[in-house]
Amino acid sequence: MLVAVPCSEDDCVVLLDAERGTEQGRIAVGAHPVHLTTVDGRTFVATMGERAVSVVVDGRVQRVETGVLGPSHFARTDGEVLVPCTGGDALAVIDVERLELRRRIGVGAEPHDVAVRDGLAFVGSRADGTVTVVDHSNGTVHATHEFGPDARIQGVDAAGEGVYAVDQRNARLHRLTADGVESSWDVGANPYDAVVDDSRVLVAGRDDGTVTEVPRAAREESGPSEARTHEVGGAPADVVLADGSAWVLDRKRPRLVALDSDRSGERPTVDLQFPTFAAAVDPRDDTRLYVSHYDDDAVSAVDVAAGRVTWTTETAARPFEPEVI
Repeated sequence: MLVAVPCSEDDCVVLLDAERGTEQGRIAVGAHPVHLTTVDGRTFVATMGERAVSVVVDGRVQRVETGVLGPSHFARTDGEVLVPCTGGDALAVIDVERLELRRRIGVGAEPHDVAVRDGLAFVGSRADGTVTVVDHSNGTVHATHEFGPDARIQGVDAAGEGVYAVDQRNARLHRLTADGVESSWDVGANPYDAVVDDSRVLVAGRDDGTVTEVPRAAREESGPSEARTHEVGGAPADVVLADGSAWVLDRKRPRLVALDSDRSGERPTVDLQFPTFAAAVDPRDDTRLYVSHYDDDAVSAVDVAAGRVTWTTETAARPFEPEVI
């Protein structure tokens, strides 16, 4: 198994041996790679500085032209990869088998993230604060939902009960369906993503050291019986689910901290060499995390069950979100 790490400032993907952390190679993929997804043995790379998506197939790079700048995140559907293009105000639909652009659909300005629910794509816009609901199979727009003139929709994630959209500027979490917004809650300052587990939705407040927890069954505006604020300190960058727990990544402090206390009332922690930015769970063993140290040009493997770091390896500049392939 390999850990693939897009390194955004060196325009490459670094391949690391998952067991030992030794570097197995670097693949030049184009300007500013940030996210990866692997479908049918093909690794798609979002290169935000390009008008194309790079696809690594058997060690070789193929380009799928999007025609507009700024591929960012990915969502997968049957036979397709969906990618918002931030510089072109469009959602690109890519054929996985043919590695070609099927269609490009206009959405809100500066789209950043996308989620799929019930055969529809929900695309969040950072510039105009909307979520555009798209039927990506035929290229039509089902609806556009607005959240106010100052909204900035950063993260979008799908769950059975609805789609969760994070308004970064107003520190709000919204749940919506194709037909409209159902509920909204206040969350911590400068939120980025929503993380959904079996029973709750978790949103890290990067600027106030909190993680907000909202039950998935919640229906109304936030209140004491619904939203719960966890004070974790530091600069929580994100939350990752591993070994049956939610672990908080910290952009300033070199440690992982569990969101929930153990039987002794303490939160388990794992000390690291550097602060963390993003993480991926090993699909073979969910006690193992691979975390990127964006500001320190390194990646670590962490055994959260044992509470220790397995290895730490230097990488190219600015490692973003890793993926196990």
